[in-house]
Amino acid sequence: MKRVLCIAVSAALLGCAGSAFAITDSETNASIPFSFSSPGARSLGMAGAFLGLADDATAAYTNPAGLTQLVQTEISLEARHTSYSTPYIDGGTATISPFSAGGLNISDADSSNTNLSYLSVVIPHDRWSFAFYRHELARFDTDFATLNGADVGEFRLFPFRSIADLKIVSIGASAAFKANDNVSLGIGLTRYDFRFDTATVRVDDINPQNISIASRQFQNGDDNAFGFNVGARFKLSDQWSLGATYRKAPRFDYKAINVLYNDVDGNPLPAPELFTSLNKVRFDIPDIFGVGLSWRPTDTFVVNFDLDRVMYSQLTDDVNTLFDIQNAANQLRLEDGTEAHLGAEYTFANMSAPFSLRAGFWHDPRHSVAFKGTPADATQAVLATLFAGGRGAENHATVGGGWAFKSFQLDFGADLSDGLDTYSVSGVYRF
Repeated sequence: MKRVLCIAVSAALLGCAGSAFAITDSETNASIPFSFSSPGARSLGMAGAFLGLADDATAAYTNPAGLTQLVQTEISLEARHTSYSTPYIDGGTATISPFSAGGLNISDADSSNTNLSYLSVVIPHDRWSFAFYRHELARFDTDFATLNGADVGEFRLFPFRSIADLKIVSIGASAAFKANDNVSLGIGLTRYDFRFDTATVRVDDINPQNISIASRQFQNGDDNAFGFNVGARFKLSDQWSLGATYRKAPRFDYKAINVLYNDVDGNPLPAPELFTSLNKVRFDIPDIFGVGLSWRPTDTFVVNFDLDRVMYSQLTDDVNTLFDIQNAANQLRLEDGTEAHLGAEYTFANMSAPFSLRAGFWHDPRHSVAFKGTPADATQAVLATLFAGGRGAENHATVGGGWAFKSFQLDFGADLSDGLDTYSVSGVYRF
């Protein structure tokens, strides 16, 4: 039984990519690579604080109620480069009784991608405005390996190589209605396309003279579903405005399997053995509640503050187990988190092409899955070890700028933190 635990459970160590967003009991040592900040380089430069302002084409996704402020047809386009560093367990030792993960080694896997992150068209008409958009909610891929196994009491967590790819793209339509001079309401319907692929190979390194594959895990999904968002914007005075949104995101289904290559004694099996096959694993994108306040003391200066409540716990409701250890998997939890965003913009309006300077700060709460409580047995201790790392809460600093021309606006922005850096360039064309 100890050998089965060593092969099957320790195979959960998928590394940062294979598990940072999976809702099985695979290792979720990494932060979930979602980006819930508002699209657009202008918003990025203001730390994503945009719900109360929402005065350009990106409002189609951020707060559709803000679309009523636009008086010209607008086309918005954004490209982003994102680099991220994800921690994973890379050898070391954890003790079982009492449980302690202090002896584990944590390494980082660095990855990056560049993509067309946002595209929208806004068409205003009297008291109504309509918009269509495409937005990449998640784009994450990685490929890395570790040669160091980890020990949990008398059990061995084998070294692995992991590759993974996650992509979630939303295509939506939004409409906004100006109820009166001070109140606007908006609604949007979105189709989400989901693709998820991971493959992990773990090798038995107990006998250096006869290293062999211990197990493989695969997770694959290609699904689509619909979600919606609603928003409101209230003009409280000439200086103050308030925005509020709720985004209901969908669930997807994917498949996951665990294949063993060794028997309980570490000897190669005559043929690979399908240990677990799951056909309806649920991937639930967190819902978000947001409220934002915008203050414009002068025509050239604006300060924005947003609070977003992200329902991360939806991802770990009824965790599936690839390793037939439901009693332990049920103790894996992802906590809901509150993001706080503060940003400002100052415009040098006396220039022939007015230039805006932006800066901001926001707090990203920890959103890594963790084992809750004290492990009651060796099985739970193994899972607690696999989930002992993860990226903690981070503070982000942002900066940006942009030029406004007669019918075109060009913006740039950067969002910097210890584990995630984002650079954005976007343009808006009005006609």
